[in-house]
Amino acid sequence: MIVDMCMTRSVETVTPETTLTEAVHRMNARNIRRLVVVKNRAILGVVCKQDIVRAFPPDLNPFSVAGIDALPSLGTVADVLQSPVITIEADQPIEAAARRMTEHHIGGLPVVQGDKLVGIITESDIFRVFSKLLSGQPGSTRITFDITDQAAALGSWVRLCEELKLELTSLITFTDGTRRLAVARVQGANTHRLIDRLWDTGQSVLNVID
Repeated sequence: MIVDMCMTRSVETVTPETTLTEAVHRMNARNIRRLVVVKNRAILGVVCKQDIVRAFPPDLNPFSVAGIDALPSLGTVADVLQSPVITIEADQPIEAAARRMTEHHIGGLPVVQGDKLVGIITESDIFRVFSKLLSGQPGSTRITFDITDQAAALGSWVRLCEELKLELTSLITFTDGTRRLAVARVQGANTHRLIDRLWDTGQSVLNVID
């Protein structure tokens, strides 16, 4: 899955001259946590709720104050924006976006196509994707097994599902240290027989969750 498939396409943008008060109104109106700062179509940075909160006195949360318009101006977006901006290309895999967020300790990335802003992807978007990939269909069984020393394990596993008339709803492999693991979701009446057959063929079943 690539970034373009799970990003938010409607991006709320502001200019560096936007006041912090206006930025608060924009975030509250759309129930969002970050704004992309642009000028002359160039992406200058990102401003988050926490950036704005830090600009106000410690005893005042601007996002919980009804009369924020009555407060004195405490500056503009240019004073608090995060720069240089870290972006991700729309055609990159979502794991690249997740890795970039982790490396830079940020919760969202503007998405670009060439030099054009086309969306934004956040940690919540990525969480939803991975949750969907791992959750499977209602009523399915989740099986984790070790395929470290079994290069042909996945092929035989798929053949077993076909033989037992089980629907394979998802299959993910990943590395855990020196081990190669697989997590599969299957659905059907013969799941118990599948697990028995896996053990019979020498495959190491680590965990089964209905």
